[in-house]
Formats: sequence, C-alpha cells, structure tokens
Amino acid sequence: MESPSQSVTRLTNQACAQYPGGLRAVFAAIREREGDAARSESTFYADLNPNPTSQGKLKVRDFMACMEITGNVEPLRYMASLFGYSLANLAGITPDAPTVEAEMLQDYPAVVAFHEAVQDFKRGAVKYETVLARLEGALLDLRQTAAMVRRDKDA
Repeated sequence: MESPSQSVTRLTNQACAQYPGGLRAVFAAIREREGDAARSESTFYADLNPNPTSQGKLKVRDFMACMEITGNVEPLRYMASLFGYSLANLAGITPDAPTVEAEMLQDYPAVVAFHEAVQDFKRGAVKYETVLARLEGALLDLRQTAAMVRRDKDA
C-alpha cells in the first residue's frame, strides 16, 4: 500500500504525463520560469517517480509548478481530502453583482438566513437539511464575492 506522500507523487506524475509533451514539457516550462535555479532534469524525473527505490523528495516549488503548468490540481485535492477538506474552484463561479461592494451586500442576507436556520434547528423548528441548504446558499454568495475579488485583482 502506498503512503500518502507516494500518492501525491503518483498523482503529480500522472498530471505531468497527461500534459501535452509530458514530463519533458513540464520540466521545460519550469526551466523557463526558474532558469538556472531549476533543479536538473534527471532530479526532477527522479522526484516524480511514482515507484521510487528510495523515499521521494518532491519539492513544494516543483509540486506547485506542476499544478500551475498542467492545470491539474488532483494532487492538492487528494491532500485536502486526507484532512477532511475539499477544494472549491472559484474560476467556475460567476458573480451576479456589478461591483465587489454590491456582491458583499448580497452575502449578508444569506449568512443571516444560515444563522437563523441554525437557531431554528437548535429549537427543533427545522430539520438539519435546512441548515445545510442555508449553508450552501451562504457559501455560494461568499464564493461569488471571493471570485469577483480575485478576478478584479487579476484584471
């Protein structure tokens, strides 16, 4: 059975292998970004070996670069799941207000509705599913605000 570290290495290797041009293309992109600061190609390949003869030493900067270049965040998704978390892709969320301020104002009613549902649940007035539904509504509005802030920063 592979360790979580080996699973992360395997998933990163798969992401790179599926990238057009494979591992070589990913390494070339890293070399272009980092120049002489990039590690050697053979070390990069050895660190991404999913069946290493010794414990892998995948560097965080290479791990991050592989995900940025390939656009594949499965290794990060796996890591988050180990700790009971999941990832939310803000790029796929479309804000429905014209400004960040207006988007933030839309968050308030959804968060209040969530808090009210929690209080209603504690009193036995609603089922837990209602709490979860209000939570999802609040999270959607909050994610729209986060997506707009990120989009405005990147523009």
